[in-house]
Amino acid sequence: MKPNSLRIKTAALLWLGCGIAGAAEPAPKVDAAYLAARHVAYSGKLVEARRVDDRDGEHLLVLSRKAGPSQMQNADSDEDYLELAATYYGNRDGRWRVEWTVRDNVDCPILDHNAEFFLSDISITDLNHDGRSEVTIPYKLFCSGGVDYSTVKVILREGATKLAIRGELEFHDHAPALQGKRQYDAALLQPANAAYKRHMDAIWKTIARRRE
Repeated sequence: MKPNSLRIKTAALLWLGCGIAGAAEPAPKVDAAYLAARHVAYSGKLVEARRVDDRDGEHLLVLSRKAGPSQMQNADSDEDYLELAATYYGNRDGRWRVEWTVRDNVDCPILDHNAEFFLSDISITDLNHDGRSEVTIPYKLFCSGGVDYSTVKVILREGATKLAIRGELEFHDHAPALQGKRQYDAALLQPANAAYKRHMDAIWKTIARRRE
């Protein structure tokens, strides 16, 4: 039996034996050297990477942040454009291939701007108990001349499935965030996706309690 096939079978058995609702195998962090040794590339600066094992085998979640010049005429900095990327790789016969990418950016010359993941709220789950990991990635984008709303998104991916909550939160130092608009993907409101919605709502509420 090939080593990779053995890993897949072992991961599948672990998933079938997991009795905790929505639980997934731990997703240990890995570093840039680990990725380089496996020829896993990313653009910009590595923010964080995690190894994920499920019934489909071994995966890598790679979070990166890239800064560059704005395309707008009034740009005055080499870092007015910020891009976040969350890329999910799968190991197929010893080769790492991209399975999906969540990518977003803010292009904001002159004004204050930021783009960052909520790292402590990223989650690996198995809410539907099919043995395949769901990955939930929350992040924020900001562009303003002062205290104002940040665009906040909570994105869940499971293979080709993508569900999202998109909205606004205004973060403060000494109080929970102020709630702006919030919009759900239509599919997230379907009864079949109720467990996903509860999970993503809980992450949104955790983010809204942050103080900055």
